[in-house]
Amino acid sequence: MRSAYYRIVWGLLFVLVDLKIEVVDVLPDMLGYLLMASGLWRLQALNGYFRAGHLSAWLLLIWSVLSLFWFPEVGTGGVPMQSVKELMVQLPSICLHMGLMFGICRGIQANSAGAESGLDHKARFRGHLFMAAQLLWLIAYPFILNLDSGDMIPVIFICSLAVMAAEIAVLLLVRLAGREWTEETE
Repeated sequence: MRSAYYRIVWGLLFVLVDLKIEVVDVLPDMLGYLLMASGLWRLQALNGYFRAGHLSAWLLLIWSVLSLFWFPEVGTGGVPMQSVKELMVQLPSICLHMGLMFGICRGIQANSAGAESGLDHKARFRGHLFMAAQLLWLIAYPFILNLDSGDMIPVIFICSLAVMAAEIAVLLLVRLAGREWTEETE
């Protein structure tokens, strides 16, 4: 199971880091979602939350492939959004990503309930942190569409930092869960 957790870590890293050379993404999100889906596939026997995360990872993989062909002009994760069309294209992937992170955090919390290390409390806190940061970002979306983009840059920057910090916190949580799994089995 340790390798399953580390697949999820690598998948989250691929999704979190956008390293582009010209227009080619060196670390494609599709590969990240595939890694997460394979890791969650092995963990889904432990509880239903991992199963929900597994389903979300597959749906995100399909969505990212379809968005390459259907909406190539809309950049996913772009900072200032200009139109309602761009918002509607990105909104399903954001909701699916929230479901993925919820499944991961709650799955770790349920799997480690009552552990001496307090991993269940860390998972609950980081899950709440991610959901709060993502909710803040979603609340800012309508204002991005209606206000001057120059006025919204500080808000977008703060929301982006909050979501990124929460994603890194979840990534470190999954890494910690992988380490604790090996300690329990050895």
